[in-house]
Amino acid sequence: MLNLVWFRGWRTACLIADGLVTSPLISWTWSGLSQTEYNAALREYRPTDRETVREMMHGRYLLASKLVDTGGVSPFSFDTEHAAWHNELHGFSWLRHFRDARDEGERQFARTLVLDWIGRNSEYDKNTWGLALTGLRVMNWLRHFNLLEEGASREQIKTISHSIAMQVQSARLRGPFALDPLDELMAAMLPVGIALSDGSSQIQVAQATESLCNVLENHLNEDGFHRSRNAALHLLVLTELVSLRLTLSQISGELVRRLGGLIDKMHLALDSVTLSTGQPAYFNGCGQIPVELMFAVQTQGTARRNGNALVSGYGVILEGDSVVVLDSGVVPDAAFAGNAHASALAFEFSHGRELIVGSCGPAPDELAESKDLFRQGAAHSGPTVDDQSSARFGGQGALFSFGDKPKIEVGRIEPEIIARTGAFRSRFGIEIERRVSLMSSGATLVGQDKMSAPGGRRKFSGNLIQRFHLAAGAVAERIGEEEIIHIRLKSGTTWTFLWEGSRARIEQSVRQSAHIGFYRTQQIVLETPVVPGAEIAWIFTRQ
Repeated sequence: MLNLVWFRGWRTACLIADGLVTSPLISWTWSGLSQTEYNAALREYRPTDRETVREMMHGRYLLASKLVDTGGVSPFSFDTEHAAWHNELHGFSWLRHFRDARDEGERQFARTLVLDWIGRNSEYDKNTWGLALTGLRVMNWLRHFNLLEEGASREQIKTISHSIAMQVQSARLRGPFALDPLDELMAAMLPVGIALSDGSSQIQVAQATESLCNVLENHLNEDGFHRSRNAALHLLVLTELVSLRLTLSQISGELVRRLGGLIDKMHLALDSVTLSTGQPAYFNGCGQIPVELMFAVQTQGTARRNGNALVSGYGVILEGDSVVVLDSGVVPDAAFAGNAHASALAFEFSHGRELIVGSCGPAPDELAESKDLFRQGAAHSGPTVDDQSSARFGGQGALFSFGDKPKIEVGRIEPEIIARTGAFRSRFGIEIERRVSLMSSGATLVGQDKMSAPGGRRKFSGNLIQRFHLAAGAVAERIGEEEIIHIRLKSGTTWTFLWEGSRARIEQSVRQSAHIGFYRTQQIVLETPVVPGAEIAWIFTRQ
């Protein structure tokens, strides 16, 4: 309760302070800044796509896996409810695709879009001047400043430079009141990018880098994973940090030593929660991530997962071509839990390049009002009791835990995870232990779920429900009343699912794809009355 009261008080204070800083009484001072000359010092390493350039010049903007045809008018004149498309457009990450443009018309087109944005967004607006969005936009402009200034008039260069200075000043004033973790991190990264691009001295660059490291250390746990436990947010931050590291390393090895150590830990943490499909597991707000971006980022790091691991409350086991990632259900601190999921003991399972069992993923932008539904335990391949989740939702969407911190162990040699949660004890009197093991070179996954009553409660009610959300395109079929379900994957590979100790049924499910929206798929549901000492056993086996 004290945690919730403190969180609400802190949030209210920051909102008031940010409101004052962005009010017309203060924001007008942002425009009184002196002009600064910038250079394209920041390194760009992300892949480019010539087809994207051609499509954009024809008015078709495929951003965040959503295609918008503007009919030739400015994309910045469009109002859309698709937040990811809006953020990618206004974040200018697509500017990199014009990096290798040799045609003057293409380069002029990119510059025109930047000038068009400035013309339409010269004053503060919460939708386009968000801290994280501002930081991403300015960093992308700085990476490709040579593209913007080549062939530009002196007045155009001055306009772009002046806009950068205004946005930097806004981020500097608003950074101390950032509520969102990404906002705070981008506000700390931006001064480093600016110092590297405006001719600042090495001492100034070092000071900005040191400040960034201080903020970053507060955002990472001891395993190097972002405290939100969201692999998508972790990757976004790492994407920007890698660019800074590449640039800093060209100046001085000592300058980048501390930051480089933190980034190496982040690479390893991300690699640890990545399935054999190349995608991180769908937990705590992480959904589908472009594989090419994952590859581009992770090839910049040298640390790689080596065997079973316990990372930020995730248990990870490997055997043959199979990987299992299981979430213990650790709930982040309130400031980092805005997108956290109630996914205690839920797991994702892949074999080779195929997902077998996963989660529904975060709600798409089109269903923003249903965001919390996709954060519930029922949207994950884990246990609930009467479909009640392992954590509760508080004000402003933050997640708060029930009971003590969950326990999890990972086998040092054997590919086995044992996890235990007391999240249901106060409401239903039971604790749940899940044990999963990979066998037969990864061709078999064995699971056992056991209920216990450590509090000595005598009367119990409710049903333990175990859900297994199958991969997109998978078809599950049960023949008669036999306790076996055949699962045919999209590739044609067949797996069987066997169980004992509960009733089973097949239901409809969904899995969110960043490319085409929802896949309609299926889930296997096991259900049994809450009885201390009862066990449910289940097995996935490749045929």
